[in-house]
Amino acid sequence: MHWSLQLAVSVTSGLLVTAVVAGVRALRARRRMPDASSQKVNRRNYLSAILHASQDKGVRRLHALVPNLTPAAGNEQLTRIQQAWEAINRRGEIRIVTRESHEGIVAAAELAARGIEVRVDRSHNTNGLSFHIFSGERDSVVINHRDGSRDRPSRLNGPEPAQVFQGGFDQAWTQAVPLESVLAEEVLRPGDSVARACARTHGVRAKYRLDDDVTASLVRHVAFRHSASVVFITGQPGVGKSTVRRHLAAKLRALRFQVDEFTDYPFAFHDHVHRQIALEGTRGEGFTAHAGGAFHVRDERDLEPALRSLSNKVWENRGHSRITLVEFARSDLAAAFQVFGDEVLAAAQVIHVSASAATRSARLERRAQPPKLAIVGQDIVISPSDDHQLPSTAANSLYASDDGDRQLDRIGSLKARVHRIDNEYDDINLERADEKLDAFIKAVVRPYKSSLTVAA
Repeated sequence: MHWSLQLAVSVTSGLLVTAVVAGVRALRARRRMPDASSQKVNRRNYLSAILHASQDKGVRRLHALVPNLTPAAGNEQLTRIQQAWEAINRRGEIRIVTRESHEGIVAAAELAARGIEVRVDRSHNTNGLSFHIFSGERDSVVINHRDGSRDRPSRLNGPEPAQVFQGGFDQAWTQAVPLESVLAEEVLRPGDSVARACARTHGVRAKYRLDDDVTASLVRHVAFRHSASVVFITGQPGVGKSTVRRHLAAKLRALRFQVDEFTDYPFAFHDHVHRQIALEGTRGEGFTAHAGGAFHVRDERDLEPALRSLSNKVWENRGHSRITLVEFARSDLAAAFQVFGDEVLAAAQVIHVSASAATRSARLERRAQPPKLAIVGQDIVISPSDDHQLPSTAANSLYASDDGDRQLDRIGSLKARVHRIDNEYDDINLERADEKLDAFIKAVVRPYKSSLTVAA
């Protein structure tokens, strides 16, 4: 992220439309953040401008990049700003990005205690530029460039400057890491036991003065990073694995996790296309095309290259702050899990989804969404669907029996980490699955919550 591009703005004469257009073009072309210059004012006046804009009841959204985020710590003006932000968050949405520093983390924890979502920029490539994008009945941007102890703020009104800076904020937000993930990373060490991780959580809580709610969120992140950094969703075709995966991803994101979702089907479809257009190499051997863009394999071993490609994606995510959800269907689960390796399985959980043969068959008949083809420039893009067709020959030969439960019970490396969801009924509101997924999240967190209480 590079924030050195200068956008000349006249504070006395207002924002010129040409300057805004130039800023937009520069932002899109160079992916850099526009800066703003203005007259020098003291910091108290700058904070007064933030407070005034934040107290506008017409504001429904605030997105702010604040590298020098400061804890309130009893300061009346900063406390009033935090209170105003909490009110905006109740009306709509607030997202804050700050840089990684002790003071910034303490301030971020204060905001998190008020229910405000904060992410931390870990690039260490800031130049003191901050901006607050206020959206609602009236759009405005309050910008400040802090050079040492000097502040150079300005306020830009209207939708044009908001659009200029919004793209930059979106990029910063995507690249930044949730506060809770940063704290969890400080807690965890390789080889930690649950008790040791919880003991270190106490130290982090004291260091950053975390309240009970932020501590509870930290414990969730520690628990998942430590023992559920990968969650496998298994089961036969038609049980509803994709629905469960998407619903779990939504729940985890609501708890401020960053989540990656993978299935093996795109890799298998790649091998299918590789075979059909007769490219060199052995990928796709054993694949046969079927109507509707589907395919069949002669033996489950023909799908192993796709599973290994999926495994490589999971390995690439190791050590990152993201939770990885992995969906696949195999009749031989023991062999499939061996592909991922013991190191991945040691910090993994499994959700096994089941349904009766009649229900699975009915769902497979209903879904049957063919892949989509599109020409984008010089590229031909093929987009398989989660609800792809499964030929009856594949269903009958590869998945004739469902003994996944028994197989999982025999995999020693997954002992006590297999969770089951009976997805027999088509529940539009996903109430049954919702309860099971809530129970799954609680089961992952429970040992850490209990140990934290004991350690206290």
